[in-house]
Amino acid sequence: MAGYNEGKAVDAVIRLIEARQGCRRADDGWSPDDSDIDDPRRRVEYVITIGDRLFAIEHTGIEPFPDQVKMGLDNKALFAPILQRFDLRSDQEYWGLHFPVEASVGLKRKRIPKVQAAMIAWIEANADHVPVVWYGDKPGNQPLGVEIPEIPFRFSLHREKFPGFSALGGRIWLHTYVAGDLEAARQDRLRAACEKKFPKLANWKRDVGAHTVLVLEDNDISLTNHQKVTDALEQAEAGMADPPDEVFLVSTYLPKRWTASCLRRPGASYYDADERFHEFDPAALAQLTEG
Repeated sequence: MAGYNEGKAVDAVIRLIEARQGCRRADDGWSPDDSDIDDPRRRVEYVITIGDRLFAIEHTGIEPFPDQVKMGLDNKALFAPILQRFDLRSDQEYWGLHFPVEASVGLKRKRIPKVQAAMIAWIEANADHVPVVWYGDKPGNQPLGVEIPEIPFRFSLHREKFPGFSALGGRIWLHTYVAGDLEAARQDRLRAACEKKFPKLANWKRDVGAHTVLVLEDNDISLTNHQKVTDALEQAEAGMADPPDEVFLVSTYLPKRWTASCLRRPGASYYDADERFHEFDPAALAQLTEG
C-alpha cells in the first residue's frame, strides 16, 4: 500500500506488548503473508511468540474514503513550493491554507508550475488583507472563498495569532476540505477493513489459540485523529463476529516521530491515558515484513 509502513508499524506494536507484559519476543517471528502459505485464510502479516503466548498480527492502512492517501501525496507535491515560500516566517502568526481534497485530481503536469506560481503570487499580494483572529476562533474570512482563473479550484488563506509564544508561530499548514459526510465514509471504510481482516485473525485463534491483534496505520494529519478512529471503529465492528483481541493505531505522518495507541483490549481502551501516544523513532524500528 503506497505510503504505509506495514513491517515497522507491526514492530512498534510488538514493542508495546513486550513492555506491557514485561517479557521479550521469541526468535520465531515470521510472515505467513510474505511466505505465500497454501491457505489464504491464514495469510496474516506476522506471527510471533511473546512470553509464553503466540500472537497473530494483521495490519491495514486506514483512509476515510477511497484514494485519500494518493490524493494526499499528490496534494503535498502540488503545494510544496507554497509551503517552502511561506513557512518559517518571522511574524509568529499561524497560517492555514485551505483547499478541496481533490485539488490535484486531473491536473496536467505541465500546468502544475503555473498553478503554483499563481497561488504564490496571490498570497504575496493579498495576505496582508486577510483578517487575523485568535487561534481556534472562527475564521475572519470565508473558507474556500478565493476563485481566480489561473487556479482550477477554490481555496482560502486564514491567519491566526496567539496570546504568547507558540511553536506554531510563523508556520503555514495545509487543510483539506472534504464534501459530504466524512465520518460516515470513515465508518464504511473501517467496516470494510474489519470484514476483510477479522476472519483471517479468527482462523489463527480457532486453529492454534493465538492472541489476535489488528494494527491500523494512519498517515494523515489533516482529516484523521485518534478519537475519530476510535469512535468509528466502535461503530464499524459493532455486531461483527470474531473481533480480534486487541486493536492498535500507529500514526506515521511525522517523519521522525511515530506514535502507537491501543484503541481497545480486554480491560482497557484508548480513553485510558496509559494506552495513548507511545512514541517511536521510525529509524529504530525493524522492517518485519516485505510491505
